[in-house]
Amino acid sequence: MGFIFGIVNLKRGTVKSEDVRTLGKAVQWDDFDSRIEINNSYGWGYCWNKKRAPKAGIYTSERIAVLCDARIYNIDELKQSLEFEQPEEAFATAYLKWGEVFADKFNGDFAAVIIDFQQQKVLLVRDHIGVRPLTYSIKDDLLIFASHEFGIAKSDLVNNALSEEALVRTFNLHKRQEYQLTVFEYIKKIIPGYVTSITSDKTGNTKYWIPEKIKSNKSLTFEMAVSCLRKNLIKSVHVRMEQGKLGAHVSGGFDSSGVAAIIADYIDNKERLKGYSWSPQSFDENVEGLNEKKFIEDFSFDKNIQIDYLTYDGHDNIDDFILPEFEQMPNEIYTMRQASQDDICSLFSGWGGDEFVSLSLRGAINHIVFRFKLRSLFRWIKTWGIRATIYFVKRDILPVFSPFRLFDIGLLSARSRFRYFKFAFVIKNVGLFVFNNRKHFYGFGDRNGLSLRLLYNYHLSQRLDSWALFGEKYGIEYKFPLLDKELLTFWFALPAKFMYEGMIPRFLYREAMKGVLTESIRKRSNKDEAVFCQYWNQNNNKLREKLAVVPELFADIPFLYFFKANEFYKNTIVRALDTKKVHDDLYDIRFFLRYKSLVEKYLINNQFFMNSRKEE
Repeated sequence: MGFIFGIVNLKRGTVKSEDVRTLGKAVQWDDFDSRIEINNSYGWGYCWNKKRAPKAGIYTSERIAVLCDARIYNIDELKQSLEFEQPEEAFATAYLKWGEVFADKFNGDFAAVIIDFQQQKVLLVRDHIGVRPLTYSIKDDLLIFASHEFGIAKSDLVNNALSEEALVRTFNLHKRQEYQLTVFEYIKKIIPGYVTSITSDKTGNTKYWIPEKIKSNKSLTFEMAVSCLRKNLIKSVHVRMEQGKLGAHVSGGFDSSGVAAIIADYIDNKERLKGYSWSPQSFDENVEGLNEKKFIEDFSFDKNIQIDYLTYDGHDNIDDFILPEFEQMPNEIYTMRQASQDDICSLFSGWGGDEFVSLSLRGAINHIVFRFKLRSLFRWIKTWGIRATIYFVKRDILPVFSPFRLFDIGLLSARSRFRYFKFAFVIKNVGLFVFNNRKHFYGFGDRNGLSLRLLYNYHLSQRLDSWALFGEKYGIEYKFPLLDKELLTFWFALPAKFMYEGMIPRFLYREAMKGVLTESIRKRSNKDEAVFCQYWNQNNNKLREKLAVVPELFADIPFLYFFKANEFYKNTIVRALDTKKVHDDLYDIRFFLRYKSLVEKYLINNQFFMNSRKEE
């Protein structure tokens, strides 16, 4: 558990101890403890929830100093090449031996800062997927870093302002398209899988995890792949199981239920494990479609594990809806609160599975067509029929021949949402509004092209950031075994043809989980979540109704000069029948209210921000 923070003078001058302590205090949630070390040219430390033991540490030698927040899962392998006792020492010795690409030797969840006194540089590094967060800012000769950007902003140690680029990129496509950007102009994120090297005169990035260079293992048979995948899945879960009470998401789907099933099979005491579902305990409405609760109950009986169904009491709570620090999936806050009450220390998630190890047939038709696999194409048509095959071709292959469809164009996806912004702001940022685009996920000749685009969209890392930040608040550490580096390395080496073996979605994963995952879940035919989706939409409409009677929330304020607040308020009044429209409108509303909360909480007291507003 824990966050890290610190200040380094890049020209070896002194740092103020009071600034380091101010930063440390700003990074913490309530009821945290901290450890701080102050040296001449740098000061740093870490803080942690008092309910848990810290997992951060500091190592110092004559040549280098290391501060890290780390969980390492391949310690035995590392000790064949290195001598170390604690993770922070492992990072030190690995850097001295392998240089800036040292992080590729580690399989784990980590964020680390290394000061190389000899070369007068600082390295900031995160794990390959971004489970542990890390951000930084540079002001004059000072490098200021912390696990999350909100701590840096709250400290008032940097000149701060809202990032207009991040705002437009995020709003235009409902995703932050440049991952390193934060809502704060002068605070950046460290990109997962990279080492950022900073000296007094330059900043550079070195990519250490390069999955696109992993070669296919053509010696594997399908049966061997099934066996090896099962072993890797079990290992990735097992190495993350610690002492204390464990929690697991159990949605009734393949990924979360698969992870929970492995824990249930290997845990020493079933009373240490509890499952959490987003499905409602009961729902009286008539729903056309599948109720996942049946699968969850099958799992609970099969594995003898208690499952809590969240009631979402207070889901229409406005304060929860606009939590300024919670960028992605704020509905998980209810799971966190319940798990905290249950004294859960680690919460396992299946997040990321269907991007990789349990990937369905997405992108398979590309490989079949572009590699002229005529026999496989015939089997595909025989299995899925002409109509379904045409659908897959239109979705996956057409972008290759229609360059316009290779991108989701910002102007089109905005759907005339210019109305939310003042005209002068639109003109000032017209390039971002019109040409802000995202590469289409499809349009590649192999499976890896699709998966790499999903990976570098960084939607995985965005969610991990929010969950790590609030997980610490509630004394919970999230575990994502389906994003394990060794597991992903194995998966990227699998021949693409295994993806469509049997012409059944997720066939390889289903076979690997035979005898582990509850059979009704393993054999389910789709991901339908009709009851959950209708229940969620019902709660969203209740929230809109509640927002509609608080018009003062949408009053114009000078610090958000670019928004037309009343346009957002209109969305709370008109109840849309289309569920996608409901979702998009509520996203827009939350976007505005979240930015308003960010300004009020982090920027109004920042002198630089206030002066810049006066000048405009």
